[in-house]
Parts: sequence; structure tokens; C-alpha cells
Amino acid sequence: MGRKAGLMGLPLHAALGGQMPVQRTVERLIALGYAFCYDAVVRGFRPYEAMLDEIVRLIERSRAAGSTAPVRVLDVSCGVGTAAARLARAGHAVVGIDAVERLVAVARASGRAGGGRVSFHHVDVAGDPIPGRGTYDVVVSMHTLYWHPQPEAVLQACRRALKPGGHGVFLTYARPAHIVQTFREVRAAEGLAAGIRALRWLVPTAIFEALRACEHRYLSEDEFHAALARAGFEVLESRQTFLAGLSRLAWARARTDADPGVASDS
Repeated sequence: MGRKAGLMGLPLHAALGGQMPVQRTVERLIALGYAFCYDAVVRGFRPYEAMLDEIVRLIERSRAAGSTAPVRVLDVSCGVGTAAARLARAGHAVVGIDAVERLVAVARASGRAGGGRVSFHHVDVAGDPIPGRGTYDVVVSMHTLYWHPQPEAVLQACRRALKPGGHGVFLTYARPAHIVQTFREVRAAEGLAAGIRALRWLVPTAIFEALRACEHRYLSEDEFHAALARAGFEVLESRQTFLAGLSRLAWARARTDADPGVASDS
């Protein structure tokens, strides 16, 4: 078994077993706080909903011509299951995985079964066996690469999870979510009201970022594309999205001639 990552991006042995009792308690409280407030932050938050709609549209494009079967989707670092539930409501069959057991427990307890179309598993994508490896039509990874201690391993595992020729939707932050800077950029692009609404996400995010004990990676477009190429993906589309371009989005296809060059995770 690989080392699972704690909520703040630490290997689980450091986030829990390797810390003093007080530190372990703080880590657990942060995880619970994240789990219980995240839905409140993003529910009905239009920029976030628009980003999910964008992902749904891309997933629909992966469907074979004339097929009515649900698209099989792997949601990497699914957290409390917000995005997975949205994808299930769109009619897809979704498996959500996350390295933080408490978040998986919240996702399972939230009633987000999606009519049986969603399941949640305690799995670190970079080190543990992925349920149903090699059977997914699409892998979705929302903002995992910028905090995970093994970003290359994450991408390689995503590649192995897919069917031949499967697709990936990858999002990573292009820059830090500085409150004042991002507020000004959103205000300039969309108006004062949009800038004020953005604070609903920016303020709690800034608090959590201050607590994260991990290295943050903000990739340029070239760095993002190069990392995907090394993992065996061909980038089909790429653009900036979410709050005046805070995130980079790549729509990629697994190259059938590519070998991620890593050992099997089974």
C-alpha cells in the first residue's frame, strides 16, 4: 500500500501517526471543518457550478457516438463528494476516491448515492490499488496536482485507470488565490457584484491554505502540458477558468502508444 496523503497534503503517517497528539487532533479538526463547511461554501456558488457544468459537457463529449450507456467516471480526490454527486445527477456512473478517510465517510453518509450511480472509496490515487483500474471512460482530477506530494504519480495512476483512448479532465491552480488580487481581477472582468460574491470562496480558501503544511505548485501552461505528456496524455484543449482564470483546465486523451513507465499498482 502506498502512503496516503493527509488533508493538508502530508503523507498520512506524518499527518496522523508521525505527529504529536495535539497535532493529530488539529489535523482531524481541520478535516472535519473542511468536510462540514465545503458544501456550504460551494453550494449555489455560480463560478463553481459553472466549472462543474464545464466538466459535465466535456464528459459528454467522451461518449461513443450513438451510445446511451452511462459514462464511467473516476473522481480523484473527491473530498465530500460534491462534484461526484453532480456528475451522477448528469447520468454518469461515478467512483470517487480520496486519501482522507474522514472525508470519504462524510461523502458516504451524505446520501449522495445518486440512485446507486456513485460509490466512495478510501484510496490514495498515487499509491493504492484503484478500484476498477483500466475500466474508466473519464478521469476527473480537480485541483489535486498543486498540493499532492506526488503529482507525477497522480497523473500516471490516472492514465492507468482509463480504458485505452479514455479521457481526463484535469484542473490545477494557475496562481495563489490571493483575496485582494483575485477580487480585483473578478471585479474588473465581471463587475463589483461578482467580485463581492467571489469572497464567499476566497476567504475560507485563504484560511485553509494558511493551515496547509504542504508545498503548493502553481504550474504554467507549458509545465502543465509537459506533465500530462510525460504521463501518457495528449492535451486536446486547454484554457483558464474559474474566478478570472484562477484555474487551468486541460481536456486530454490517453495515448494508446504511451507507457506511463511506472510499476503496476495492483
